[in-house]
Amino acid sequence: MWYEAHDTLAKHPKTLKLARLLKVKRREAVGLLHDLFSWGLQYAGAYGELEGLEACDIASALEYSGPAGIRAVQALVDSGYLDLDGKAYKIHNWYDYAGKFTEKREADKERKRACPGKSK
Repeated sequence: MWYEAHDTLAKHPKTLKLARLLKVKRREAVGLLHDLFSWGLQYAGAYGELEGLEACDIASALEYSGPAGIRAVQALVDSGYLDLDGKAYKIHNWYDYAGKFTEKREADKERKRACPGKSK
């Protein structure tokens, strides 16, 4: 699987803010974002919705635990990479970057279910 990784991600103001909030080097923040985005390919909906997942679940997926995990998820919200609507988390602007890919993957699954003998 793949997702779009733009050349502006590494030094985007949101990334710099994330690094500052987490008190980590910028490169570590970029790594965290790549983890979030690659994980999102498997578990986020087409619009980035992380249905039924709480902050501790997202933190665990990103290999954070306890209070540090909750702070990491909050930093992703505060920097603009995650949206929080009530209690529901979404990866910000996910459809623009991976939603079409997610929809194509789901359509391929449906097509393969309908014709199990064909792989293309």
